[in-house]
Amino acid sequence: MRFANILVTALAILSGSFFVSAQQPWATLNEPPTTLTPAGDVLSCGHLGRQIGNVELMIHFYHDLLGLKLMGGREQARPFGSKTTGPALLEFVQLATGVPNPMEARNRAVIMPIQGTGAQGGNEMTIEAIEIKNIASKPYRPSMKDPGASRLILFVRDLDKTLAVLKDELVPVVTAGGNPVVVPSHPGITGKIRSVIVRDPDGYPVELMEVSPEPASSAPADSKILGARVVFVVDDLETTCRWYQHLIGPDLKFWANSSLMGDKSDEELTATPGRFRMAMAMIPGSPVVMEFLEYENHDKNFARPHVQDPGTAHILFMAKDDDIIMERIRSAKVQTLSATGAPVFIGPVTRSFFATNPDGLWAEFMDHNVKKRP
Repeated sequence: MRFANILVTALAILSGSFFVSAQQPWATLNEPPTTLTPAGDVLSCGHLGRQIGNVELMIHFYHDLLGLKLMGGREQARPFGSKTTGPALLEFVQLATGVPNPMEARNRAVIMPIQGTGAQGGNEMTIEAIEIKNIASKPYRPSMKDPGASRLILFVRDLDKTLAVLKDELVPVVTAGGNPVVVPSHPGITGKIRSVIVRDPDGYPVELMEVSPEPASSAPADSKILGARVVFVVDDLETTCRWYQHLIGPDLKFWANSSLMGDKSDEELTATPGRFRMAMAMIPGSPVVMEFLEYENHDKNFARPHVQDPGTAHILFMAKDDDIIMERIRSAKVQTLSATGAPVFIGPVTRSFFATNPDGLWAEFMDHNVKKRP
């Protein structure tokens, strides 16, 4: 099934059940979110999933150079799974690749927790880098203003030192001039802000932000990383935000600025001209903020990747009960990557499913210890 087909289904929500209440306000916060939202139907942010070209390159970039933690030993073997050893992921792949014989694919993954993204130092958001081989793919590298594009913001303790290490490794820098930009202000962040955007081994943009004085963080005192945010570029701000709000539930509260934003520092930082509207929400049970940007005069015929394309991203929400979220999915008539239309067991007591948002970016919902595999 192609992403375009799934998108048609997703866009049907414009006339679906949760848009019946479209007159109700979707953005109810008067200020950008800065206070932790208690867990609800979503318990925390699980990971930023990344489809990648090579696991070892990602470990080197995010762990060796940037200082993210690493699950498992640095030199441990990370063999490829198959339809025999890892059928659950391939069920998802089978429904979203757009190519024949997807079950012949092989995959492996590495998980890298991000310091400062857990409510009390635990349950941290991670990067889950998934390498998928033996299947047709092509790099996905949208422009910074195309709907479906996203980037990771990492709060760093020492921006100049971190950037020097990356430049020594010839890591590409997106920001105009190749040096940090002073950002006059950023909603929800207090202090002097300096930022630069680089690209990871698959070309995915990573913004490194230094805030002075340092923001409060659950990260250890010796950590190079203090926390993270995720930025999503959207086609229509209200449509996408309502989509997430409907699935996650009323605990997801938005702040929005309907006025156009953007100045010289934004254009230098992203090397992308153009103004944008912005909305923000803090993921329940997590200090991680999602930022949503709708650029003025953006391309309406934006590209949508397949799930195996290097550079593609998805976001995982840890759910209290996947059946609750799945019922909301059904009510909105949104297609999921599940052959049965039910959450998929990826472990004895762990279930997961994917759904695509109106911009072609995937959201994953996972629960644990709710039900046992039959």
